[in-house]
Amino acid sequence: MKQVLNSGSAEEQVTEFKKVAIFSRRGKVLVEPMKKLAEIFTKTGREVLLEHEAAEVLGFEKGYTLPEIGKLADLAVILGGDGTMLGICRKLVSYRVPVIGINAGHLGFITDICFDNMESEIKEVLDGHYFIDSRIFLKADQVRDGKTIYSGIALNEICVSRGISGGMIDFSVAVNKLQLSAQRADGIIFSTPTGSTAYALSVGGPLIAPTVPCILMISVAPHTLSNRPLILAQESLIELDILDIRDAGLYYDMQDFTEVKVGDKIVIKPYEHPLHILHPRSHNFFDTINRKLHWNLMPTTRTPS
Repeated sequence: MKQVLNSGSAEEQVTEFKKVAIFSRRGKVLVEPMKKLAEIFTKTGREVLLEHEAAEVLGFEKGYTLPEIGKLADLAVILGGDGTMLGICRKLVSYRVPVIGINAGHLGFITDICFDNMESEIKEVLDGHYFIDSRIFLKADQVRDGKTIYSGIALNEICVSRGISGGMIDFSVAVNKLQLSAQRADGIIFSTPTGSTAYALSVGGPLIAPTVPCILMISVAPHTLSNRPLILAQESLIELDILDIRDAGLYYDMQDFTEVKVGDKIVIKPYEHPLHILHPRSHNFFDTINRKLHWNLMPTTRTPS
């Protein structure tokens, strides 16, 4: 039986990962890095699980569907950028498989293990020297005429954004059945702390430490300049009513999409299952910010302060 990890602990763990799934970018199997990863796990007596395409490319006898992997795997290692991590984690989270992210993309806020250091840091995790970083997902139901017509989850953000016609969106927001605001804007973002380093950051939102239990609400180019980002309690029930639009879309991590119409209600709340990311003991969020955003560099000298 698969062991479910307890989140929130920074102490060393003793979980033994017998079956390890390896994923890479969709449509682009990173052959040599995946071979190296597979070798790390097979040398330590662990079974490696791959999706069908990757298994064929790497010469494995058997491949699996993602739902099969979700039921079998004790650990998933995701090789790619943050986009790869988002897409795979959305499909795995309901199976409660812990994940490790290895950065083979660009910025890499949640794929935090550097590709060059992956062998030593994965060994550290396999030896039990890791901590569990629990991240919330948001769930959004699109309701039309009293019926839920679409439902999805997001690790970064739920976003309603204007379409190609360029018109602004009129909407109202209620939190826990209490009216919060009526706005006109190009869009609105509801972000997790994980997503605070993504789209929300680019429109002026704050960075939020991953351990802070909250949801960030931020408008995109609001018509009224007094609209500002607002941090809500993590357990909030948010209802977004679409009052007037030309055309707009509802986006989940900017990967899944559905069209929005006047009269639609978007109901947003935390998803029932968190994501467990495993980090080597040396990892910390502030070091990640320093490395990715260069906060420890003076603008005049560009040398570490």
